[in-house]
Amino acid sequence: STCTFVWMAVHLYWFSRSFGYGSYGFGVILGYSLVLAVAILAVLGYVPQSVMVSQGVTISFGLWLPVIFVPLALLTVDNVRAQVRRLNSLTDEVQRTRITYILIGVSIMALFSLTNAVEFFRRFPIDHFGNLTCAVVWTYATMRYRIVDVRFVARRGLSWAGLIVVALAGYFFVIFLLHLLIDFELEAGGVALATVAAVAMAVMVYVLRGSFTRWVDRFFYKESYDYRQKLLEFIRHKLGGFLSLKDLGTELLPLLTSSLDCRQAYLLLPGAGDRAFVTEFAEPRKESNRALIMRQQSPVLDWLKQENRYLSKETLDIDPKFRGLWGDERETLRALDIELLLPLVSRGHLVGVLALSKKNSGRYSLEDINLAESVTTQVAVSLEKEYLQEQLRKREQELSVINRLAGVMTSSLNIQEVYDAFVAGLRDVVDVDWATIALIERDELCFEALYAEAGSAWQMGDKIPLKGTGTEWIASHKKALVEPDLSQKARFWTGEEHVKRGIQSIVYLPLLVKGEVIGSLTIASRRPDAYDPERVHLLERLALQIAVSVENSRLYAKAEQRARVDELTGLFNRRHFDESLRQEIDRHSRYSGMLSVVLLDLDLFKDYNDRWGHLAGDRMLAQIGLSIERSVRSVDMAFRYGGDEFAILLPQSTPDDAFVVAERVRGRIASHMGSKQTGITVSLGLASWPGDGLTPDEILNAADNALYYAKRTGGNRICVVSKMLPSPAETVAPGAGDEKEALSTIYALAATIEARDSYTYGHSRKVSRYAVALTEALGLPSEEVAVVSAAALLHDIGKIGIPDEVLNKADKLDDQEWELIKSHPKLSATIVGHVPSLTPCLPAILHHQERWDGTGYPSGLKGESIPFEARILAVADAFGAMTSPRPYRGPLSYKEALEELKRCSGSQFDPKVVEAFLPIALATAPEELGVGEPLDSPKAD
Repeated sequence: STCTFVWMAVHLYWFSRSFGYGSYGFGVILGYSLVLAVAILAVLGYVPQSVMVSQGVTISFGLWLPVIFVPLALLTVDNVRAQVRRLNSLTDEVQRTRITYILIGVSIMALFSLTNAVEFFRRFPIDHFGNLTCAVVWTYATMRYRIVDVRFVARRGLSWAGLIVVALAGYFFVIFLLHLLIDFELEAGGVALATVAAVAMAVMVYVLRGSFTRWVDRFFYKESYDYRQKLLEFIRHKLGGFLSLKDLGTELLPLLTSSLDCRQAYLLLPGAGDRAFVTEFAEPRKESNRALIMRQQSPVLDWLKQENRYLSKETLDIDPKFRGLWGDERETLRALDIELLLPLVSRGHLVGVLALSKKNSGRYSLEDINLAESVTTQVAVSLEKEYLQEQLRKREQELSVINRLAGVMTSSLNIQEVYDAFVAGLRDVVDVDWATIALIERDELCFEALYAEAGSAWQMGDKIPLKGTGTEWIASHKKALVEPDLSQKARFWTGEEHVKRGIQSIVYLPLLVKGEVIGSLTIASRRPDAYDPERVHLLERLALQIAVSVENSRLYAKAEQRARVDELTGLFNRRHFDESLRQEIDRHSRYSGMLSVVLLDLDLFKDYNDRWGHLAGDRMLAQIGLSIERSVRSVDMAFRYGGDEFAILLPQSTPDDAFVVAERVRGRIASHMGSKQTGITVSLGLASWPGDGLTPDEILNAADNALYYAKRTGGNRICVVSKMLPSPAETVAPGAGDEKEALSTIYALAATIEARDSYTYGHSRKVSRYAVALTEALGLPSEEVAVVSAAALLHDIGKIGIPDEVLNKADKLDDQEWELIKSHPKLSATIVGHVPSLTPCLPAILHHQERWDGTGYPSGLKGESIPFEARILAVADAFGAMTSPRPYRGPLSYKEALEELKRCSGSQFDPKVVEAFLPIALATAPEELGVGEPLDSPKAD
């Protein structure tokens, strides 16, 4: 009873500990040692010391009680500790419930077993009730939560019981034979001791067999032993848990090469086309690794499929079956020092080839070969599964690319936009270092779109001869063409330029539309053999899709060109002129600068047309258009404005610069027409933005007036608007026109002032933005906001009456000059006052220089007597002035300007207005800029 109790406790530890953490080898050794010790003590009569049967069974262990129960207590504590650690780490409720039942069972048995430590309780079978309770709990848990497979336990239990019975029967049979043969005495004690010794030796051998084997293996395998163990662990436990083929290959090969101590290992997997198996993984990974490729008809593959065993280098060299081996394959095998080729076969199919080079020392032993074959056999199924999943992922990716690009190709008619998106998606599936779309134009090839990460001998828009190019070949054959290695052989003269830039492989794909090749899609890579048949097939499908988009883009470009170009003269037409003028005004408004416009009208062209006919007149217009185009600069744009009128748009040109170009046009036309004695000359009107107008209509009206002034004064001359501008008094005189004309003139004068004064340029618009924001912050109605905005734009218009030397003087002004400056508010109000609709702006314009303390000008108003709009304009004007460069000082920083506003609050400015303006100024400059920037500058934007 004592022996079986200890034996049961040890097995209980072993069973329940398997659900916990860590190794339990030491516990098992301790437990079986305890079982052996108790058995020996029981045979010798020491345990138990006595058994008394009197009103119960009283068992006495004496001093041997701690020897038995202390190790059992240690095993129990270790068991419970492991179960608790396991329980705390689990999140699966089923697993947690299983561990809980194990803990309950162990705790019940431990508590009930402790009753044996008290002599009184030893008289009663209390521990048996504990065992029964534990059995009930664990039986329920086993059936309910499947802690173990009962049928498996039954099978294994019967197997071990049968083995034990057979072993004991054989053992006692041997003892009986010894008794018969050599008169061996059969004493109970001796047989029992011999049996215990035999069992002890069997247990010891069973326990030590693994450790002894490991010691021997480590002695013979040395450094490779650990790698072999990791490889076996990988095969047993990790083989089915990989998410991709790459993970499987990159973990398997390093373990294999380290275990076998080989220099290099290659894993070949099925490729595409005539390359049946190609190197997918190599270990060690090197950029200089030479790819190992085996074609479909290779006798090596045939042999591996049929024999399903390893192929050695000796067999490869001797066996006549391999005489038909491809020359490049044989050369590659020799160059890589391949010693062994092992097949990976799954379900009778060759799914891969493992190629091993020479060992670092010695030759491959039979054990090495057996290990390699064992690995390939066990890996083959998993490798095939991962390979098929990888191929499926590739197909899904390719279909996704095709579907995505199909949507992109129809999203725009701009070929470069389409092509950029096309290449970005294409790089997900193939190598792309250089690519282009080239269209056939008669006997030339035009590069319509280009991607050149590797550099290019040509640029987008370039044209090269079609003859001798890959595009010429695919145009005649209407199929794709691949050059696998340009460094070895280049078929076309363009290949030399690619080789200079490191390109090694290239594929030409026809762009077919309605059965005709309109051009080519060419893709190149720095890597040789970058485009196998499978990838080429994908590229052909993509080329078919992009071909329609390219053709549509080309047709759209031609239609757009016809819509923008006058067919008779070849110049841009009136529609494009209107669009370009608006765009240029917007661009110059944003980035500053001056824009000039020249309108041209032919003198005496009607007489020429009536005399020689419309056909001759059309030819004359074409010649005039050519003369204009050859006379303007590359940045200028020439247009046929209508009939015998032309226009020139000159970006970033002052009136003086534009006059030079206009004079060159006039002179060329006069000279050319004079040589033909046609009598035709040209009159030109020149206007500039913003000085001669702010809107397209205004600047065109100004140029048109100048043009007809030139024609009225004799023709064959240039009239510049700024040089025929009337005086301010004339401009604002009563009866000079309706209000709209007067308003246009005033705004033109404001722009003129900005053009004259480098400080004032952009100042009025910046002040207007500050003032509008301030007015809205103060809660004024929209009508007041409009008044303040207009007043801010026109508040300095009176400076037109102040000489330039005073406006731009860097030194201190004398009294006379200061009086001129102080007069500009009154002059501004006088000019604006001639426009009735701007009358509400007059108080703000006239009094924006008044001070809160009454020391300002022109009227010396004080405090609340200053119009509220003027007080708003004063703060906005002062802040704009402080943060802008002046002739006599540089700009203040935003911080300095804000401090100055605070300092002058209550003396120069209305405190309430200053307080409302401070957050507006901070919002326009969230970071300290160091110097003030105009709000309409790129930096301020």
